[in-house]
Amino acid sequence: MLTQRLRTLLLAEAKKHESFYFYDEQTLVESIHHLQQAFPHEQILYSIKCNPHRAILKTIFSSDIDADAASLGEVYAASDCGVPSDHIYYSAPGKSDYCLEKALGQCILIADSLNEIRRINALAATKNMKVPIGVRINPNFSYTDKKGHSSKFGIDEDAFFSALPELKKLSHILIIGVHTHLRSQELNWNTLCSYYKNVFSLASLIQEKLDSPLCFLNLGSGIGIPYCQDEADCDIESLGQELEKLRVIYEDTFSQARILIESGRYLAGPCGWYVTHIIDTKESHGSHIAIAANTLNGFLRPCLEHLVTSISETAPAREPLFYRTGSTPFYVLNDTQEMEKVTIYGNLCTAADIIASDVLLPKLSPGDVLAFPHAGAYSAVLTPFQFSSQVPPEILFLTASKP
Repeated sequence: MLTQRLRTLLLAEAKKHESFYFYDEQTLVESIHHLQQAFPHEQILYSIKCNPHRAILKTIFSSDIDADAASLGEVYAASDCGVPSDHIYYSAPGKSDYCLEKALGQCILIADSLNEIRRINALAATKNMKVPIGVRINPNFSYTDKKGHSSKFGIDEDAFFSALPELKKLSHILIIGVHTHLRSQELNWNTLCSYYKNVFSLASLIQEKLDSPLCFLNLGSGIGIPYCQDEADCDIESLGQELEKLRVIYEDTFSQARILIESGRYLAGPCGWYVTHIIDTKESHGSHIAIAANTLNGFLRPCLEHLVTSISETAPAREPLFYRTGSTPFYVLNDTQEMEKVTIYGNLCTAADIIASDVLLPKLSPGDVLAFPHAGAYSAVLTPFQFSSQVPPEILFLTASKP
């Protein structure tokens, strides 16, 4: 939501920068507090790939939050921010031998395939190490029905159980945790709760078959944020209450296990704004056209939304690139009362650089400011800043005032 405080701050920075990302630490701290209040007995995870800006990482990881790393570089980033190695979880498909070797002892490796487990064991043998690892499971259940689906991520549940006798004989690895993740950007707390129940049940069976206690259980599937007008915040209080009931039920079963909650976009998303200017306006065959700076090469998501929905308004989500129609709203920060239908293009030499077609907005003029909310998650990291060799947007971080 664009408060008067934020409007004033964004307009002040817009006088200095043509386009920029603006990260508000106060909003970030509030989101951290809300999530930790809702899940007092669980450990919150932050996926670094969501937004690796160092100031954001320092704020998050100084708040007793664990790191979900999707690359060796992210393992190093978490370590540089003071996260202990046993609180960094490196989960990604297709890890190279180089990345696996360098990550040994620096984090908890989450094996994504049976072959990867064998490779970790072989690498650990060369160093005479016994490496504690987690396994990512592609379960027999899904979000919307009782049947699992083919996936590039994780080990199929049945394949894991079939291979377990072999895996238990590997002398240089020890399976200490389970990770599942089926979908991000989830807003329905009931859906998440049902999913959590299935994960607990699966982990209980895995622990039984392993015949050794699990040290962590990553419930996966991140908490979403409302991008569209018809969406509401995920009810994390109700989700936390139901999860507490699950935790009590399984308290004896997982007496040694840390329960991990994927924060999704809940932390970084709301703290970020993308701001740019209208550079030019024109009329073309009866249509009003405005040209903005750094759209496709500054904030990719609205351009992708326009591209996908121009082909099909009912296209399924392909996160983190595309969510749904109307998921990249923006504010026009001018004071005019005059309205017009306008199409907004970016300033790149491609017709694909477009963010809105024939939308009713306050009349735009050169110098007007556009502000996009929820730009703290999967925004700058996805955007091709090098396109057309233009000056990229600035990245600003407003430090919260200390009490």
